[in-house]
Amino acid sequence: MFASILLQFTTYWKKLSLGRQITMTALILAVLILTPVLVSWVNTPSYSVAYTGLSEADAAQIVQKLDDNNIPYQLKNSGSIEVPSDQVYTTRLLMAREGLPQSSTVGYELFSGTSMLGMTEFSQKVNYQRAIEGELERTIGSLDSVQTVRVHLVTPEKSLLSSDQLLSTASVTIQIKPGRTLDSSQVRAVTHLVASSVEGLKSENVVVVDSEGNMLADGMGTASESDQSLKDDQRAAELAYAAEVQKNVQNILDTILGPNRSVVKATVEMDWTQREITSNTFAPTEVAIRSSQIINESSSDGGATGGVAGAVSNLPTPVATTTANGNSTYQRSEETLNYEVSQTQLHEVIAPGKVNRVSVSVMVDNITDATQMTSIKSAVEVAAGIDSTRGDKIVVESFAFDRTAMDALSADLAKQQQQELYMQIGMAVATAMAVLALLFVILRMINNVRNASKESWKTVLRPVSEMAALENRGGRPALQQPVSGLSLPAQSLNRQIATAIKENEDVVVHVSPKARKANATEDEQNAKVISRLAEENPATVAEIIQIWLNESKKVS
Repeated sequence: MFASILLQFTTYWKKLSLGRQITMTALILAVLILTPVLVSWVNTPSYSVAYTGLSEADAAQIVQKLDDNNIPYQLKNSGSIEVPSDQVYTTRLLMAREGLPQSSTVGYELFSGTSMLGMTEFSQKVNYQRAIEGELERTIGSLDSVQTVRVHLVTPEKSLLSSDQLLSTASVTIQIKPGRTLDSSQVRAVTHLVASSVEGLKSENVVVVDSEGNMLADGMGTASESDQSLKDDQRAAELAYAAEVQKNVQNILDTILGPNRSVVKATVEMDWTQREITSNTFAPTEVAIRSSQIINESSSDGGATGGVAGAVSNLPTPVATTTANGNSTYQRSEETLNYEVSQTQLHEVIAPGKVNRVSVSVMVDNITDATQMTSIKSAVEVAAGIDSTRGDKIVVESFAFDRTAMDALSADLAKQQQQELYMQIGMAVATAMAVLALLFVILRMINNVRNASKESWKTVLRPVSEMAALENRGGRPALQQPVSGLSLPAQSLNRQIATAIKENEDVVVHVSPKARKANATEDEQNAKVISRLAEENPATVAEIIQIWLNESKKVS
């Protein structure tokens, strides 16, 4: 049936003129092209705006949810999303259930494409404040520990008198990511960031609160802030010292016992009090003469025998003597020595940060040898710098570690590595098999081409010796086997070859017009085969012709 229809259409097509054929072809192509376009246009739903002014983070999350729920959408820009008109409210309810959008933060793009013409001064100030708050929320939200953030600014009107000018204030609410924390240094960084972004705002006037209502920065002034900063620095120094001690001990234990066979924890307490000490030290046994004074007095005069009335004459050793002639002589000697006592004065300034105490706790895995435990403890004491006189403490205990989780993790890792190895081996084997299959196909094709070439050029004449033997036996020489596609009898073909060679002309196959029309292609192939045989084996062809001539003589 289909063949008859096709035949009728072909007949009708041939009867048409060239212009009608071109017109009909153009109409058919137009129908084939416009039909899918019209069907697609009819089936395309109309879209309406579901969200606009979204942040890039919120837009990405909403698009992900739309993909998960197989809801078609269109993005006009990074902040506008359109959905089919009949699914606008359903989409909004679905996103609200997922807590999206989380924020509608806008920054300085609020002024993009917005005409300031016709806006009041108050509207301009509000938009500017919204833009600053949005930019601050984006900046603070980029911190690794911050999930969401809200910023509120209060900027009073400027006053003519500076004494009446109110200070700007700000409040920041931060939602911290689960498992993360914000230390005091990060909180101070946030307060300084906000203060540096708003004109007339000081860092002490910024209040930071987390989502649970905990006060992270109270805005009480620079004094408390500096004290907190100092405490943070001191705590950081203690942690750094403890980490260094822990690292030294862990390295020596890993070398002795091997990895994952010991756990070390260290704590350090430091004295951050700054002291100035002045001391005086006296050495009473060490004296030095500061000064020496010697006084000598003497006198002589005449007088009565006896001593001078007074205390001098009553001394045990008289200082006055009486000579024979009644004259008296007076002598006195006095020596005064002043000594300096040795004194040492010392003024000492003790800087803060002195180590008060170091505590080290070491747990080793299942070691029962007491001698080995003693050696480990001695090595740990030296590595940690333990000073017993300072009050340092060290504890080394042995305990069987629970390696269930580690063994399970190792087994999973080994299984994963084994699967990856199998996958790699499978990929290698598949690749090798594909290469071998491709090589086999190529070789098969080459072999087929070679066999086809051999079949197409098979020998169509028997050897001369065989043909001569047939002639002697009264046989009739003929072709060994017909050529592929050769439909003429062998005797007729032999006659044509003989005629062509005698007359030195091309091979011509004389057949009836009806046969010529039916076998035109076959005749061309036969002519090519005969020509090639005559070119490649002229001697053989000559012998065959000679045999045919002899045969014709015998027949005649």
